[in-house]
Amino acid sequence: LLLLGTPVSADVIDLRADAWCPFNCDPASDQPGYMVEVAQEALALFGHEVRYTSMTWSRSLSQALSGDITGVIGTDQEESPDLILGPPMGNYQEAVVFRAGEARSIATAEDLEGIRIGAILDYEYNTVIAAYVAENARNPERVQMIGGDDALKRNLQKLKAGRIDMAIDERSVVTYMIDQLGLQDDLQVANYGEATELHIGFSPALEASALYAQQLTEGVAQLKASGRYGEILKRYGLTE
Repeated sequence: LLLLGTPVSADVIDLRADAWCPFNCDPASDQPGYMVEVAQEALALFGHEVRYTSMTWSRSLSQALSGDITGVIGTDQEESPDLILGPPMGNYQEAVVFRAGEARSIATAEDLEGIRIGAILDYEYNTVIAAYVAENARNPERVQMIGGDDALKRNLQKLKAGRIDMAIDERSVVTYMIDQLGLQDDLQVANYGEATELHIGFSPALEASALYAQQLTEGVAQLKASGRYGEILKRYGLTE
């Protein structure tokens, strides 16, 4: 394969994030996430080994910034302006989830009145919802904050059970989890806000990060040209 003149040196690239299927999933699974698989195969073209481990999102970002790990999976320019970003490898489309038949349009803070929102610790949300969550994070009658790798799963179960009225997350992640839980007939998903591009972000504290980002860009292009990129996406029910 053509490596575009970039010198090859074998390194271990340590990437982390909290579980966020289908972007990154259980590291021990045969489906660790499509961004994980793409990164592993793209960077293997340059002799590198990608090791992916699950860690809380806030800690993953902190360790990437400090250089304790090589980078994180699934971030964007607004969230991580200091990281060195690889190529776009997906889109972040925020979505709101209601019980079937109860969906409503969310445009202003007034649209959220009377709704108990299930939110996730350390996550950044868009505009109106972000402000509402920040203002009411300590009022469980309005916002219920939970953390952990199974936070979205728990929020969707709470939503079905009537303990909250709305959950928030990325659309592909929500749809994947709803399918896994068999809740397609119970819950309704609607887009909220504008989509942004998702990347693997490399540590600004590591000298090799710019090279890794360049090599990932080149490797992803080769996987797309060969059709392998689409094959990986298909394993997760996705298309390019």
